[in-house]
Amino acid sequence: MDERCENLGEVQRKLDLAIENFARIGENNETRTGSNFRPTYDNLAEMSRRLFQRLLYSLPDGYAHHLCVFEAVDGGYKTELRVDMDTELDALKWVWKYEDQMRVTFH
Repeated sequence: MDERCENLGEVQRKLDLAIENFARIGENNETRTGSNFRPTYDNLAEMSRRLFQRLLYSLPDGYAHHLCVFEAVDGGYKTELRVDMDTELDALKWVWKYEDQMRVTFH
C-alpha cells in the first residue's frame, strides 16, 4: 500500500483531533483577545465532518478503504482511495455496489 494512504478509521480519528484543536484555538483566542471567532471554527469543524461523512456514506460496506488523497477543489473535492481486493471480480463487485448505492453508472 502506498505510504501516503491511511485507513479511513485513522483518518476519522485525526479529523476529530484536528476539530478539537480548532475548538481549543477558538476558546484561547476568545479568552485572550475578547473577540469571538468561535462561529468560524465551529463552521469549519461542521463542514469538515459533513464532507468526511459524505465520503464515508458513498463507499460500499465490507471493504477496507484507504484514503490517499482528499483535497478541496472548486465545487467539491478530489479523492483517491485504495481498496483491498484480490481479483478483478472483487473490483467489479465493488463498482456494482457503489453504482447501486450512489445511483450512478460508470462507463
